[in-house]
Amino acid sequence: MKRIVAVFMITALIFSAFASTAHAKSNNTEHDYTIENPYKAVDWDSWDQYKASLHSHTNVSDGVPTVAESVEEHYRLGYDILAITDHAVLGKEWTSDSPNTVPIYRMVKFGNSKQKALEPLSEQRAAEIKTGVGRDGRGMLEITGAMEANGATPINDCHVNTFFSDYGQALMGVYGDYETVVKQADKRGGISFLDHTGEYVGCEDDPEMAKQPYYINKFANIFLKYDSCVAIDVNSGKNNRTRYDYILWDEILKVTIPYGRNVSCIAFTDGHHIDEYDRAFTMMCMPENSLSAFRTCLETGAYFSVGRYARADLGEEFVGEGAPPKVTKLYIDQQADSISFDAEEFDYVRWYSDGELIAEGKDITSLDLDDYSDRLGCYVRFTLTGKGGILYSQAFPITAPDIEPQKIPVYPVVDASVFMRGFVNVFNFLFGLTPPMLLIRGLLWGRIWWVY
Repeated sequence: MKRIVAVFMITALIFSAFASTAHAKSNNTEHDYTIENPYKAVDWDSWDQYKASLHSHTNVSDGVPTVAESVEEHYRLGYDILAITDHAVLGKEWTSDSPNTVPIYRMVKFGNSKQKALEPLSEQRAAEIKTGVGRDGRGMLEITGAMEANGATPINDCHVNTFFSDYGQALMGVYGDYETVVKQADKRGGISFLDHTGEYVGCEDDPEMAKQPYYINKFANIFLKYDSCVAIDVNSGKNNRTRYDYILWDEILKVTIPYGRNVSCIAFTDGHHIDEYDRAFTMMCMPENSLSAFRTCLETGAYFSVGRYARADLGEEFVGEGAPPKVTKLYIDQQADSISFDAEEFDYVRWYSDGELIAEGKDITSLDLDDYSDRLGCYVRFTLTGKGGILYSQAFPITAPDIEPQKIPVYPVVDASVFMRGFVNVFNFLFGLTPPMLLIRGLLWGRIWWVY
């Protein structure tokens, strides 16, 4: 009797699974999808992936380590690219003994800086690091002219990282004003990305805040107006100000992609202490470790963002250790409507479309879009998790001739930051050259003019 019951149950399970699969297939419709690949230029057989630190601090502004200590620690940690981005200080060479400091930052953050002497790297040691001494010739690329702009703002830090621009030295920030910095960097032929926007949005403990139309429109407008603003932060390490920045990224993508604008995600440490320099980073796919290749990579989004900590995905107590997940090859099959990849150091995969989880498992390294057609939006992306942390891919925009893009109306956002910026500019114009202001600015800011 037991055998008869067992056979009956197994038959029922098989029939149920078959019926479920048939039902799932009947709910999906095949489309002739076109998949936009942000990694399309990557030659996976000959290119390398370079570990990059694109946002960290030293005691030139409000960090603890000196420039020399910072460079040495990044080199020890295996970084291939380093951009020191101090607050309102345009980055100089590692060997510079006269960085243009902003005294007030070092004073306000005395607990970090201790007004400790500035210490550059020696010419000899800089040459060794750039040529890869002690690392089998794998040198570390020096990025100068980078900074964390918009100075310091009250309540929350509304910061923007800038590269290849001479704008922002010692300029005071205005709360909520991201666009002025992006616009000015753009005018000068620079590149920018938005830092820890989740803090400004207020989604540290409430993911629904990341879905507020006001904030989505505020940032979507910036990305739609300025191609030079290339990315938004989704992971800035252990003490990252929010755990739900990636939700804001997803919401922005839903607005911008139908208008033809993909927005990359980026990760960095925002490290102010030397033991924070390996919390998050980007793995940049490049043919060579050069300045021109670096810029192209930033502009195209051909990199993966990696975090050792990701509280929403990995738990409050998780700390990534060892080798992080790594994508070693990526395949786009336009005829089969599929995205697949080879990877290592991972144990779980999650696929998302328009912010919704559509597939997950230990070995789902391939996604056939037709299998999920009833759940797809305007893009898909994936994450890999493992003992070393979490990896975020860029978004892959998808279209089909028989699917009308769902364009969400974008409206201009006028908020307090516009009026505050106007007030600051008027104040500078009327009172900027009075003797008291000249003295204060000269002593505390290292410059006498603040006008953006």
